[in-house]
This record gives sequence, structure tokens and C-alpha cells, in this order.
Amino acid sequence: MPDPSARIRVLQIITSLGFGGAERLVVSAARGLPPARFDCAICCLAERGPLADEAEAAGVAVYCVGEFPGLSHPMSFVRLTRLIQACRPTIVHTHLQSANLYGRLAARLARTPIVVATEHNVYADKPRRYVLAERLLARTTDVLIAVSEQVRTFLSRQLGLRPSAIRVIRNGVARAAPSAARVEALRARLGAVSGVRIGTVASLTPKKGHAFLLRAVARLADRGTACTLLLAGDGPERARLEALAADLRIADRVHFLGAVPNVADVLALVDVFALPSLVEGLPLALLEAMLAGKAVVATSVGGVPEVVTSGVNGLLVAPGREDDLAAAIATLAESDALRDRLGAGARETVEGNFTEAGYLDALSGLYLELAGARGGAA
Repeated sequence: MPDPSARIRVLQIITSLGFGGAERLVVSAARGLPPARFDCAICCLAERGPLADEAEAAGVAVYCVGEFPGLSHPMSFVRLTRLIQACRPTIVHTHLQSANLYGRLAARLARTPIVVATEHNVYADKPRRYVLAERLLARTTDVLIAVSEQVRTFLSRQLGLRPSAIRVIRNGVARAAPSAARVEALRARLGAVSGVRIGTVASLTPKKGHAFLLRAVARLADRGTACTLLLAGDGPERARLEALAADLRIADRVHFLGAVPNVADVLALVDVFALPSLVEGLPLALLEAMLAGKAVVATSVGGVPEVVTSGVNGLLVAPGREDDLAAAIATLAESDALRDRLGAGARETVEGNFTEAGYLDALSGLYLELAGARGGAA
């Protein structure tokens, strides 16, 4: 008979541990769940990524398959399945598209008792073969998690499931203190800047909408609003965005900071946080900016309107509308009082509803519920 006091072994599977929101949530869970009840490890499919060292420093084992499983690398799928068998987890919890597909299939082949999958985003362009595969996998998944109500609604339609068949566990963040030394290094790197400082933290990919933010800054420059844009993050769009900034004649106002390990360091230099995304789930960078008391301008996509109420704790604009984005930023640039009021409202919202502790409590409760239904931590 299983020992009800035994620790529950949890293996989280994700593509890699880069500086993304889902990746940071995985590390947060692996090191933050009560160690008396959970024995957590992480498996990366393609590569370890920079957050792997952080996880290991907290005592979390990190494994790496080294390649995407699939038709082009069939042996990597075999390695993934054997790795799961060797870890003997009670729960496999997968994240993001590739891990949700291959991780769940491998977990079932490895006879893992409980399989959980989290959808972090709205993938409207997901290939049909993936959708069909996920519809089949959903039948053998113990719990599907969505990070927001909007993601749940989208996922239920895409997979043909009742919304009640999908759990919502909203992302949560913890307050992080900036490093005085790193902030000063960033400040020195920027040199003399003028006007309001606009910042965003996101991978440089098309869905994050950076091009619209650059065009909004160009419109602000044309109307005489002094501003500087800080772009933290890296990705395949960097060269194109740098060229766009030059074409718009705002290259001297835009600073590409690359990947920044500590978001708090960037937020310490920002007056207005902008999120110009075209699609989102429930972005951690937005929650972190709000928790830091920053006035935010965000597009009304995904779960963002579940967090931001325009005029109360931030400003919302339609996605892909640089004129509206520029107007909202200008409104905040012109009023210290409004920035302070919205920033205070933003901090209050996150402190009350989107904390890391709340996220961990919800995840822990789900794991315990599932393990209890299966007869304990086998």
C-alpha cells in the first residue's frame, strides 16, 4: 500500500530553460513547491538554457535530451522515454507546444501514473496535425491547465473540449529586488537619455509586436514627445527590428539590451512598461512590471484584460495599432500623477491576485489531489 507521507515525484518537461515566462514558471515550481511533499526535477528537450544553473543551484535536478524528439530525431524520443522511466515520476507535467506533444506521449509510453499539461499561450496558427494529435492526447491527459480564462476558452474550442474540462491556474510572480551594481551598469550603457523611459521585456519574435512599438515611438518623436525605448530580450527578429529602428530614424532612442537575467534591473530604469503583443497567455513580464508599481500600456490580447483594467491599473489598446499605442504612452508621459496612480493600482492587483505563492499553492493542491486519487505517491 502506498505511503501517504511519501514525497510525490514530479518531472516537469519543457523545450529549454531560457529566459521566458513559461521557463521561469517551471523553475519557480520546481524549487518552490514544499520539499517535504514533493521531489521535483526538470527535463529539457532541446538544450539546457541559462536558467538550468539557477535550478540546479536550488537543488533541482535538470536533465537534457539534447534534441527535439520527432521524425527527424527518432532516437531522441526513445531517450526521452527512457529518461522518464529512469526518473520514475508520479507526475509528468509538460509545458509549451513541443513538450506538450512529445512529453505526454513519452510519459504514457513510460507508464507514468499521472500526466498534466499546461497551455501557456494562444496558438491560432498551430499546424492541423498538432491539433489532431493534441485532441487524441487530451483523452489520456489527467488535467489540462490554462494560464487564463481566455486561454481556456481558446483551448476548449481548438480541442473540442468543454471549458469545464480545463483547469485555470493563473501565473504568479514574486517581488524581485534589482541589483544596484547591475542597474548602474545598465545606466552607464545607456548613457544620457531624455524624456520618459519606455521599457518592455519579451523575446524578439513577431508575435510580441515590437515593430508596432517602434512605430509608436517614431510617432511620439514626430509629435515632439521626448522618450527612450529599452528593449530587453533577444530572438530571431533582432536584426529586422534594428533595421526598422534605423529606417524610422529613431535608432538613437532605442536600446537593444539583449537577454537580461533579472527583469527587476530593467524595471528599475523604466517609467512606462509597454506590452505590444499580438498574442499572449498571461505574460509574466507584465505581472512583474505591475508588481514593481510601473504604469503599463498593454494590448488587449489573451489573458491581459483579466489583469489590466484600463484607467484603473493601466491602459489597454487594441493589438497592431501603433497610433493608439503612441497615444496611450503619450498620455502617461505627460502626467506623473497618472503614472503614479496607475502604478499603485497595478501593484495592488498583482499583490492580491497574481503572486508566486498563490500559483504554488494552486499547483500543490492540484498535484496532491491527483496523487491522492491515484492512491498516494507511488
